[in-house]
Amino acid sequence: MVCRRTGNTFAMTALSGQDARRLHDLAMAILTEREPVRVWPLLMDRLTTDLPVDLAVLIDLDWKAGTGHAQTGSPDWLYEAPLDALIHAHMRAHPLLRHYAHTADRTPLTMDEMADDGWWKSEAYHAGKAAIGIDRQLALPLNSRPGQIRGVIMSRSGRGFTDRDLEYADLARSLLDTVAAHEKAVFGLPQLADPAEYAITPREMSVLALLDEGLTAHAIGSRLRITERTAIKHKENLYRKLRVHDRVTALKKARALGLLPG
Repeated sequence: MVCRRTGNTFAMTALSGQDARRLHDLAMAILTEREPVRVWPLLMDRLTTDLPVDLAVLIDLDWKAGTGHAQTGSPDWLYEAPLDALIHAHMRAHPLLRHYAHTADRTPLTMDEMADDGWWKSEAYHAGKAAIGIDRQLALPLNSRPGQIRGVIMSRSGRGFTDRDLEYADLARSLLDTVAAHEKAVFGLPQLADPAEYAITPREMSVLALLDEGLTAHAIGSRLRITERTAIKHKENLYRKLRVHDRVTALKKARALGLLPG
């Protein structure tokens, strides 16, 4: 049974057996993933399928500075969308982000619950609609440092989110909040530099790690279950962010910055 807050009351409902299986499979995907750099991209893929939604994006924002980045997302075409530009230009106008920035609330909420009529007519809404087709949105706020907003924003067109979706999101949020601690405890990750400091996403770190193994773009695509074209795009983004022009220099620079172990 799941207890869901509705206004000043709590409604008790039950997820279906199929939903319980989806959550079980999601937990197992985290526990059995042998490559830590693939965990978050894998989770974004699973959320888009399980809810379902058209897209899911993991974001990390510094509210005071008005900056932030899209860390990873699904589907793959999002990596070619101007997500960081949308965040920088419109994050303070976004009703869900504004709510989480000014409260201690960590309940998954929908745009329909939080937005007034002004949002649907705003420049921010229409910019997002034009760039990535956002319409109905659901936010899963995750644990973060004071002044930061970290969470998953999911979107789909036309159809709003149901009570079942919100219940699933409540449980999925708790599961996602354990991922960082699980990675450190189970995989014994070394204390490396934070890729976010260089605007490098988890998916780009996956590509960097596989470049370090000597894999080609075709092999990277096969390993990450993405197209070769998408793998090449990630590699180009890495080179741009590291300010290099080839694989050898990229790996040397990444080690110097502490992004890869020595």
